Amino acid sequence: MNYELFALGAFKLTIATLLGLVLVWASTWFFLRVLNRLINRARIIKVSDQGRRHSLFLIVQYIVWTMATVVMLEVVGIRVSVLLAGSAALLVGLGLGVQQIFRDIMSGIFLLFEGTIEVGDILQLDGQVSRVAEINLRTSKLITRDGVVLIIPNHKFITENVVNWTHRENEPARFSVLAGADYQSDEVLVRQIMLECAADHADVLKNDDLRAPTVRLTDFADERMIFDLQFWTSRKFEVEVVRSELRFEIRKRFREAGIVMHIPPSS
Repeated sequence: MNYELFALGAFKLTIATLLGLVLVWASTWFFLRVLNRLINRARIIKVSDQGRRHSLFLIVQYIVWTMATVVMLEVVGIRVSVLLAGSAALLVGLGLGVQQIFRDIMSGIFLLFEGTIEVGDILQLDGQVSRVAEINLRTSKLITRDGVVLIIPNHKFITENVVNWTHRENEPARFSVLAGADYQSDEVLVRQIMLECAADHADVLKNDDLRAPTVRLTDFADERMIFDLQFWTSRKFEVEVVRSELRFEIRKRFREAGIVMHIPPSS
């Protein structure tokens, strides 16, 4: 067992040392494998979202592998305390360099335990609407309406204003469509046409008196009146499709009614 396989100066790798390294590595791997199954299946862990369970496992995995690395270094004869003492200046510089990474990791831990953001949630961040595809310890993956994948550092979810539409997943949200008509148009007819367009759209909520579509005359501009159609829909992530379909229909019915729509002059 003390047969030398490799020697470099005072360092010697024996069969016993190699077996010790393999034993520590195999024990760590087996422990994490069992722990992963417990986290994903055990009901005693009060984490319902699969992404949050995965993030919890990542946290534990990093801690366990760090401890295992320390043990393996001790097995081969490298004293970690001496190594750290001799690298104090390096560790100070490294700490300054990874402040942002540590900030993201701590934010990821807060997201994990608070549950304010989960996989599948629809978020509005920096004016961009996207769906959460994955939450990791340092970064999260979001997918926009255009199918573009965004990699967002977790600290942005803590330090910036984030609108989470999914917290009211079973409740519709209100949106609006603007339309302009010239001053020769009958404003009552304009309002009626816009309400009819909303009433005929399958995705617009109509059976709730408190959330019925409404039309407001919002402003008087150069050569046109501006009307605002406000409606409620449950298609929050695909709402741009609903708004586009309403604009098409409003434009069609305005043309049939002889209502002239004015385009504002470009600045």
